[in-house]
Amino acid sequence: MMDYELFKEVITERIKDFLPPGFMNNRVEIRTVCKINQKKDTLIVRPERTADIAAMPNIYMDEMYELFQECQDLDRVLCKMAALIIHYTARFSTEELDLDLSKRKDFIVMNLINTRRNQELLKTVPHREVMDLSVIYRIIMGKEEQGMATVMINNSIMQEMGLSREELDQAAYENTARLFPVEIFKLSDMLYVMTNESKLHGATTMMYREAVQMLAEKIGGDFYLIPSSIHEIMAVPKEKGNLQKLVSLLEEGNRVCTQDFEILSNSIYQYDQKQGTFQLAASYSPQEERTELP
Repeated sequence: MMDYELFKEVITERIKDFLPPGFMNNRVEIRTVCKINQKKDTLIVRPERTADIAAMPNIYMDEMYELFQECQDLDRVLCKMAALIIHYTARFSTEELDLDLSKRKDFIVMNLINTRRNQELLKTVPHREVMDLSVIYRIIMGKEEQGMATVMINNSIMQEMGLSREELDQAAYENTARLFPVEIFKLSDMLYVMTNESKLHGATTMMYREAVQMLAEKIGGDFYLIPSSIHEIMAVPKEKGNLQKLVSLLEEGNRVCTQDFEILSNSIYQYDQKQGTFQLAASYSPQEERTELP
């Protein structure tokens, strides 16, 4: 049985044999990249002219190795990887994938991630801490109905774009609200859901000041916010919410329902409508599964 390290070497050596001639001058490499809440070995097949990974498709090696373990057919795995590379490379035209980052200021957006879970990633990217969360930034390189190509902004990209951290944050705030409009759903008198139209990284809407104020108006006052995943948040009127039960609900959701890379937080937040501010209300300890209340 081929082990994982040998598998990576063989894939790197043979992948071009399964790609069209147009890929023959591309560079093939495997990089370990920091993703949200995790690290991933990724296969990257990119033109020599691109110094950074940019909008090149990333093929996750652990997933491909799992496929190999199931089928024991290396050529089948290579065909699958080649098909993914061809598909994702073709999805966006050259015009859409303009790699001149200095022209992309209007496409800078923000995402919310958990600070504790992403310490290593946060060492390399500009960010702003909000309670136990951090705002990070991406550039949208291409967008269509079936998907979106983005680049995470690291410190060198921020310098290349000639932006300060404050300018980056302001641009991201304005662009995110414009490109990803908020959606609010009332599930019952006790429960509201807020996300964005794309349903991707919709928890970032808790950073939209006007949207949060609108949510408070719909609820009729202060509320508890439950960060159910990176893609959406839930809100419960403070006067009707049992903080102990909400913490238990969040803990169970993170443990049973939410994939690890989609977990946003182990904390419940409280929104003060009059002050227009959030604060931590309660949290649980993931290690000991212990609820801690003020």
